[in-house]
Amino acid sequence: MSQSDSLGGMDWIVCLLTVWIAPAFLLWALLPASWLNRSPVTAGKLAEWLSWLSFVSVSLATAFWALLAPGAVVGTVTEAGWFGLRLDALSATVLLLVCFLGAVIVRYSKNYLAGDAGQGAFFKWLCITLGSVMALIVAPGLVQFGLAWVATSLGLYQLLIYFPDRLGTLLSARKKSLVSRLGDICLIAAFSGRYAVYGVQDFGLLFEAIQDNASAGASHGWIAWLIVLGALLKSAQFPFHTWLPDTMGAPTPVSALMHAGIINGGGYLVVRMSPLLVESVSALHFLAVCGAFTAMYGAMVMLAQTSVKRALAYSTIAQMGFMLLQCGLGAFHLAILHLVAHSLYKGHAFLSCGSAVETAKKLNAKPHYSRPPQSRIWLAVGVSMAIVVGLSLAFEVSPIEKPGMLVLSMVVAMALTQLLWTAVRRGQVGVAFAGTAGVAGSIAALYYLLAMGAEQLLASALPGKIPSAFLFESILAVVLLGFLITSIRFQDGEPGFLSVAYKRRLYVHALNGFYMNTIANRLARAMGLMSK
Repeated sequence: MSQSDSLGGMDWIVCLLTVWIAPAFLLWALLPASWLNRSPVTAGKLAEWLSWLSFVSVSLATAFWALLAPGAVVGTVTEAGWFGLRLDALSATVLLLVCFLGAVIVRYSKNYLAGDAGQGAFFKWLCITLGSVMALIVAPGLVQFGLAWVATSLGLYQLLIYFPDRLGTLLSARKKSLVSRLGDICLIAAFSGRYAVYGVQDFGLLFEAIQDNASAGASHGWIAWLIVLGALLKSAQFPFHTWLPDTMGAPTPVSALMHAGIINGGGYLVVRMSPLLVESVSALHFLAVCGAFTAMYGAMVMLAQTSVKRALAYSTIAQMGFMLLQCGLGAFHLAILHLVAHSLYKGHAFLSCGSAVETAKKLNAKPHYSRPPQSRIWLAVGVSMAIVVGLSLAFEVSPIEKPGMLVLSMVVAMALTQLLWTAVRRGQVGVAFAGTAGVAGSIAALYYLLAMGAEQLLASALPGKIPSAFLFESILAVVLLGFLITSIRFQDGEPGFLSVAYKRRLYVHALNGFYMNTIANRLARAMGLMSK
């Protein structure tokens, strides 16, 4: 019954605390929507109690597992080995995150949809979707992972069409469904090929077989490419992203669940299958390039948006690009750190976006941003680069041993430069600017500390061999540096190497997402997705 004897006879406690959670949420599929709609208050209380109970149970199981045998794999499976539980450092971390976010979102939904005629059915599909995500996270093998992957998309579709009279959201849900089916095909084909090569579907046995026979994985690179393509489709990467900004007509809890949880499925797939993907360097480099381009595209479009929710949507697209960039560079532990941080931030952002008007009023009461001299941009860039270089030396981050850190350090520099540039535009000089630089340095230092902690925590669940190419990572670092300068000049109102007229034209195109939605909608119309 147990996939690992490393905890002796005590592993059953961890299994008992966690194995029931996903099935309990999936059992909501048996409850008739008509009954739930007649008793929405009862349905809401039941969903909330189940959510918080699952969070407490996973917290206890994670603490028990971490104290007794961190790094061990605990699991129970059926005799066929198709369904069950795999709890390791990766799944425990993400499962705890999902349970916490699920409890908060369910609690929020009780008030958000109070009095709505379909609130009971909403709780049904919300729990089914949460259960599918949980089943995916703890999947012990290819079969459960694949079925949960498909079920997650089907549950999300029902949540997206909760208001069927909103044609824009209905179209986006149909586009999402089409993209998801393509991703399902890629995943099923990849998993079928992997099973045909090794003859096992259990992750533990599969990863051991890959390690013992690496040449087989290298000779079947098409499987890695299919997994990468499935991840790009799942995580709304360019050009498959156009459905995401148009889903703002769905209930806010759905947006929070989607942006803070489900959209991370592509990244989780890549990290879970990382022992396989590291055998195909070309597929990882392609993933890194797609992630970097999507991150730059999403960030540029986000800066031009006037709608809070659409800006958050493009922010999610950009953040997913950064996460897949980290995966493509082999920094899988940083991708999980990014996943956790982004999920918590984006969940809070969507659930609190209703207070954006009050926040805007407070900001408008403060002095407007000034237009500093052009030379100040180089001050912000220089200080942020100095912070990153200094911390890299302090933490002994070698670009030779880990060339991927060149790119990831540039991402940190981009974030710090934005913070420092905002301080410059607020007119901070001297001591005030030095204080902001100190805050920026503290944030960067915390990031490096968390990165080191994540590397230690997830070491047992990730491959030991990480492919890298110094020239490839160096080129990406230079490209990101150029984007850093361009994006700041895009926000600035003063003329520079981006002229005012050019920036105005660029703003119009970015505001419209460089017309990718228009192209996608034309294709949808040609395919009949526009019809009601």
